[in-house]
Amino acid sequence: MPVRPLGHPARHLDAVGSTMTEAAAWAEAGAPHGALVTAAHQRAGRGRWGRTWADAPGQSLMLSLVLRPALDAERLGLVALAAGLALAEALDAFGVGARLKWPNDVRVGGRKLAGVLAEATWAGRRPTVVLGAGLNVEQAAFPDALADRATSVRLVTGRPVERLAPLDPFLRRLEARLADAEGRPARLVADIEGRLEQRGETVAVGFPGTDRPPVEGRVVGLAPTGALRLATDAGEVALHAGEVTLAVPS
Repeated sequence: MPVRPLGHPARHLDAVGSTMTEAAAWAEAGAPHGALVTAAHQRAGRGRWGRTWADAPGQSLMLSLVLRPALDAERLGLVALAAGLALAEALDAFGVGARLKWPNDVRVGGRKLAGVLAEATWAGRRPTVVLGAGLNVEQAAFPDALADRATSVRLVTGRPVERLAPLDPFLRRLEARLADAEGRPARLVADIEGRLEQRGETVAVGFPGTDRPPVEGRVVGLAPTGALRLATDAGEVALHAGEVTLAVPS
């Protein structure tokens, strides 16, 4: 039986608390792999580390997918990385040369264009992942607090782009990249490294909400699991989570 492409079945909503919450409930009720929720506005969108994702109604592509990948726990981090790469690749067709900030940001010129969030649960031998993505599409400007940190497809290209236009290209690229995660992870990791924004830079990786001190080192690349490889004074380490910022010279 052929595999149903990503995005089917789909629920397209005008407004919702969070597409992640909606998709998680749908997954628990038995939604199949590839089920999609989109919304023109989220009242309570969320990101990593308990942060919120605020949007102006009708200007962002906001979606969540129910995924049931054939991956073990060690490689599950590749799902979010694959999604970031798929978004960047989909945007190539719009003239947006996006790069990736590990582990979940899609950026242009150091400004955030999109973010990815993956939440996994286990039932039996196979995980269920609710994958969320938010892409700034139609914004012509941002509030002062975000103006130097955020951008949109419209601002990058200098022309209007319909909010849902990147959706189908993203789903097609994500399908291919999830296949890589399952069967050709080395290829996926190499292609992510090719877009890694801070490769070769000295960075500090913090751990918000914990007492763990930041780890400072030079970004070498990614491990086969998607962990960030840092060359530190004490040797190379691989980090599976964290918040990356450029290190301040001492």
